[in-house]
Amino acid sequence: MKDLNSDFFYDIALDEDNKICSVFWADARTRAAYEEFDDVVSFDTTYLRNKYDIPFAPFVGVNHHGNSILLGYGLMSSKDTASFVWLFQCWLRCMRNKPPIGIITDQCRAMANAIQEVFPNTRHRWCLWHIMKKLPEKFQGMSTTQRSEGMNAFFDGFINYSTTLQQFVVQYDNAPRVKAQKEIQVDFSSLNMKVTCGSQSPIERQFQLEYTHARFEEVQTEFRSRMNCFIKETVKDDFFNTYTMKEERMWEGKCADKFFKVQLDPETKHCTCSCLLFEFRGIIYRHCLLVFGQEDAYSVP
Repeated sequence: MKDLNSDFFYDIALDEDNKICSVFWADARTRAAYEEFDDVVSFDTTYLRNKYDIPFAPFVGVNHHGNSILLGYGLMSSKDTASFVWLFQCWLRCMRNKPPIGIITDQCRAMANAIQEVFPNTRHRWCLWHIMKKLPEKFQGMSTTQRSEGMNAFFDGFINYSTTLQQFVVQYDNAPRVKAQKEIQVDFSSLNMKVTCGSQSPIERQFQLEYTHARFEEVQTEFRSRMNCFIKETVKDDFFNTYTMKEERMWEGKCADKFFKVQLDPETKHCTCSCLLFEFRGIIYRHCLLVFGQEDAYSVP
């Protein structure tokens, strides 16, 4: 294991013949990014296999713009449990022994075994895209238009199946560098220009000040959707305020209303909803926004 100047990190695994079988590396930019965005990591080895049959295995996170970011890279000659354990241990050391809160992978048993061993307290979930991809095989005639934002979003135009290892070493850094430049431009735009609020709500104003453009525009969609939501019942006890929420919806030309339970802790201002869409999408949802609007003494946590 090598740790150069505490910034660039790499490790190499050798086989019984002293030949390289796996490599891991991460630069200073990816290590710094993980300090800020360590909540969920996606790991996938299905994107690219070169002519040496060595799959490229990037670690991917999500930044404050809702965009994917690279958090480490691996090349593996085998996809057994021992190889994944080695790679995950390298990544964990690289990230100063700070495991992610959650990790998303495909349905690889060897990978799942390695996650259980190296990240025992990390929540492991299967990738929705891989699940949806299999639906046509499992259900006759069913299809999906969901598109995976795969690793091609990073590396198309830089590397491909025919790329040699020597070319890969030269080219791999170009894609993250271009992506980092674009993120700097988006950061500059978010800091120096504001998306106009669509209401006089002080809560929306708070999001405008704190969120990046992309995230704030998502929240604005939820603000507009509040008009379809109504509080039907409120129950207050010593611990929580519980709201029964009705959301009016249309499905195939017919009313398809749904009901949800929203809980607000008056002391901590923590709000949760039975729809679980905050946990799934990572932004505050319309049901909680309506509750915060009713509880105007509270600010968004």
